Amino acid sequence: MKQSIIICLSLLLSGCLDKEIIDDINIEVGVGYDLTEEEKDKYRGIILFQEFQPDGSVINRTFSGNGKLRQDILLDVSKQSSEPVVTGGLVLAILGTEISRKGIYDIIDSFQRDPSIGARVLFATAEGTAEDLVKGEYGTRGNSTYINNLIQHNIDHRDIPKTNLHIFVRDYFQKGKDPFLPRLKKIGNDKVEIDGISLFQKDKEVDILPVKDMFFFKLLVDKYSEGNFDVKLNKGENAAVKSIRSKHKISLSDNHATISIKIEGIIREYTGDALAPVVADIEKNLEKKIKKECLRLLKRFQDLGIDPVGLGQKKKTMNRNFDFKKWEDEYKTLGIDVKCNVVIEETGVIE
Repeated sequence: MKQSIIICLSLLLSGCLDKEIIDDINIEVGVGYDLTEEEKDKYRGIILFQEFQPDGSVINRTFSGNGKLRQDILLDVSKQSSEPVVTGGLVLAILGTEISRKGIYDIIDSFQRDPSIGARVLFATAEGTAEDLVKGEYGTRGNSTYINNLIQHNIDHRDIPKTNLHIFVRDYFQKGKDPFLPRLKKIGNDKVEIDGISLFQKDKEVDILPVKDMFFFKLLVDKYSEGNFDVKLNKGENAAVKSIRSKHKISLSDNHATISIKIEGIIREYTGDALAPVVADIEKNLEKKIKKECLRLLKRFQDLGIDPVGLGQKKKTMNRNFDFKKWEDEYKTLGIDVKCNVVIEETGVIE
């Protein structure tokens, strides 16, 4: 009897749900945002869909719309689409240069308020317009998958610090820390590359870190579980340090900060003859390089009045009645020291 009741209830409940067949809907997988040329307070959104073919290939389809709200853009796109537009598959959002400099909070806020969108959606800025960047033909699995994988593998194995919608919103609302996003550049109709890191003051892009600084930036704001860096020695030899693992620790006093960085790595390539005698030199040169470049970046952040490392947030945790207005002045003249300890764990099987 109990089983019969449960079956009846299940049938009744399932009858109340709207069914959506995947072939009969347009699933939004990526989106790009720019400012409209006519009205700078309106957005132009480019929605990216994927159409899967019987042979397994993917056709990229895009629709565009204008509006002051994200929902206005979706409504505009729905008028052009022969199938219902569904947002639950979104994995990627690209923001054009103009909108990044003007302020992106309204767009970010619309995403975090939508329960159908996951907190792990990847955001990135574009050199130029987002529309131009998403309208390429990248890879065989669709543009959104290609760009999403490009960012994710550079987070996992290269020099982009971990980032997504949740992390950006957390850093935006967290006093004493400024957010950042990876920056992308279209280099051909079939290629996109990482072009640096966009640094924000609140929701406005104020600076762009070039690719050459990304390794040192990640050491300051994140940790490496894998990584690579080439070290040049005094006599011209080069060593490739692979499988880098790192972590950092911040210590603060009244008017001074010390950032301690520990790195463990393995030498996979070396252009000289005997490697064993120069391992200590490789460690020392890498320590010296990291200290110099990290201090340069920290001074740059102080001059810009931004704090992507989160020194202010760290200071706040140490003081119950912390005054952020006072800290803004103190931060610009804060003494900062970087200590680095590099340990080469392996030098290869054959010496």
